[in-house]
Amino acid sequence: MDQKIKYSHLLIGLVTGVLITLLVSNTAVNSQNYGMMQMMGMRGGVEHMMKGDGHTHEDEGMMSMMHEEDEMNMRDMVDELNSLSGEEFDREFVRLMIEHHQGAIDMAELIPVKTGRQELRDMGEDIINAQTREIEMMTRWLDDWAN
Repeated sequence: MDQKIKYSHLLIGLVTGVLITLLVSNTAVNSQNYGMMQMMGMRGGVEHMMKGDGHTHEDEGMMSMMHEEDEMNMRDMVDELNSLSGEEFDREFVRLMIEHHQGAIDMAELIPVKTGRQELRDMGEDIINAQTREIEMMTRWLDDWAN
């Protein structure tokens, strides 16, 4: 009988440990993703990241310009696209992607003045180069489709 109690306590402890580990790891992953999700278009994300030491009034002005009322967050963009199809969808999708890419470039341009981390500087340069090329490509598409 004592053996069964020991095994049941061991099993309960093991299951509890696994559940706690899953909960802690899920929380850690979600908190890491929260900042990235905010940066990808959810209102207030960039402003939230700018809080704390080291931000300037120039940064605040730029952040407020990036999130004026007429700009859409990612959810708004997806919702708008859901109601479209065909050529209308094509044009609006590309237009919204250009806006989204430009936001990524604007954010990446902050990197050199905000951090000394080389990996972030390298990533920022990659973002600027790739997103600029894609904006140019999509702009050509819109021009071609208009003709």
